[in-house]
Amino acid sequence: MKLKKNDISKQLLIIIALVLTAGRLFIAWTQYATIYPPLAPIDDHFMFTTAQNIVAGEWFGEYNYLTLSKHAFFAVWLAFLHILGIPYMVGSAALWSVASVVLVLAVSPVIKKNWARLFLYAGLLYNPAVWAQFSTRIYRDNIFPGLCMLFFGCVLAVGLRYKQPVKNWVLWLIGYGITFGLVYLSREDGIWVLPFAIIAFIVLVALWMIEKDHGIIKKAIALCLPFILSAGVICSYCYMNYIHYGRFIVSDFTSSDFEKAYGALMSIEHENWHPLIAVPDDVREKLYNEVPSFAFMEEALEEPILKNGYFRPALNDFQSGGFYWAVRTALQNEGYYETPQKAQQYYETLRAEIELAVSEGHLQAGKLGASVTSPIKPQYILPVIAEGFRGFNTAVTFGQCDPLAEMAVGTAEEIAEVEQFIHQKGGTVLVANTTTVYLPPLQRITHTFMRFMNIVYKICIPIMFLMALCWQIKQLLWDIKCGGITCDTILNVVLLGVVGMALLRCFMIAYVEVSAFNIGTYGMYLSTVYPLLILYSFVGTLKNFEN
Repeated sequence: MKLKKNDISKQLLIIIALVLTAGRLFIAWTQYATIYPPLAPIDDHFMFTTAQNIVAGEWFGEYNYLTLSKHAFFAVWLAFLHILGIPYMVGSAALWSVASVVLVLAVSPVIKKNWARLFLYAGLLYNPAVWAQFSTRIYRDNIFPGLCMLFFGCVLAVGLRYKQPVKNWVLWLIGYGITFGLVYLSREDGIWVLPFAIIAFIVLVALWMIEKDHGIIKKAIALCLPFILSAGVICSYCYMNYIHYGRFIVSDFTSSDFEKAYGALMSIEHENWHPLIAVPDDVREKLYNEVPSFAFMEEALEEPILKNGYFRPALNDFQSGGFYWAVRTALQNEGYYETPQKAQQYYETLRAEIELAVSEGHLQAGKLGASVTSPIKPQYILPVIAEGFRGFNTAVTFGQCDPLAEMAVGTAEEIAEVEQFIHQKGGTVLVANTTTVYLPPLQRITHTFMRFMNIVYKICIPIMFLMALCWQIKQLLWDIKCGGITCDTILNVVLLGVVGMALLRCFMIAYVEVSAFNIGTYGMYLSTVYPLLILYSFVGTLKNFEN
């Protein structure tokens, strides 16, 4: 376990890594969870009650407008932790530790020094976004970054080993397939990672063709394995929904019937278009008159519970990000969510009636959409660009990463029920004369450490990002001058893909923010960007210091 040739031994690497991991799990154990059952009925509370139903053997519970409304693998994960008795934050820290190990192993062909691997592992492990306040919520973005990085790690591992025989990366292919399935089942936009896999497939096949690899057919076929495994994971989840609810779908929010019906609603021409209003009052008036199945909505949407929850006085209308929930809630109140089939039939009827009204000229519309995402318009371009760069700046400077959980909200009984289920405490006492959660001495120490690490990342990552960018440019110039394809050439392509995916995520979230949410830049939706930037910055910086 001595230093050899400016490096450390494998045994010392493992020992220090274990110590770092134990420290990270301990920090997670000391954190509070953010608990507010009454304030997040379609988010945190939905996931929590769904997990309770899973533990009770009832899958997602009695059917209503929320039951299949989201991709809810997180609820399965939460139930899993409860059954094992693992504290919530410790479980997510353990998942992130595994993801960090996978990423280090994935890039080991190009990061060969043990000290460098340890440095990269530490940098990933103590990612401030994983302990940030938004990650203390009992919600799916607590594990989404870990699942995404497991996926990226497996894809990177295959790419960096493309010259090796298939048997050397079969396990990576299996991980690649399973993790994509779990990513997709965790969020409605989980498919965002797919471009990384598709481009990797194209690049690898092109490389085998250029190098005239004799095993190209076998290797190309092997690259199809992850897609088969992903389909198996997703179909297993859909089959559980079919058994309990008679619908072979991931969710009825992303089902074709709902997306087509809602897309049709958004496609009707507006008299006064507003970027944050998908179905304005003038469009609704036309729909009430021309679409029989929508007529009852005129009164249903006036219900106080919908007005208070989704109507925005500043806009004098329903905001895009809430209108689909207003519609679903109204349908629940009218009895359309008695069964999954009744809800499906309603949406199919609504779409058909809108199509008929458009074809007969009673409603004006272009091509009817089939998505819950607002149609792309030129007016969004500049706001999306500005918000996208704000999001990137937030991630690269590790903004919004304070680790202190919010004060628990709810009755003592409600809070205790959640605490007992997740095996983790919430903050229930405030510092005198403040709105800050009180921390006992041990928690004060760990939170001070976490805040110190936040500052370190805030200062170091922008510098390291620039260093990584410099290495990429230097490597590109070397490749152009010398020709040929080396491991570093492939790494350069890989890093370009990593930073490209970070930017893609920033601009995806920017579009949703500009067209629907209007809540400002929120780190939770960028939680997968932070680790991508860590990976890019650390690997690129380490390459600058190679002998």
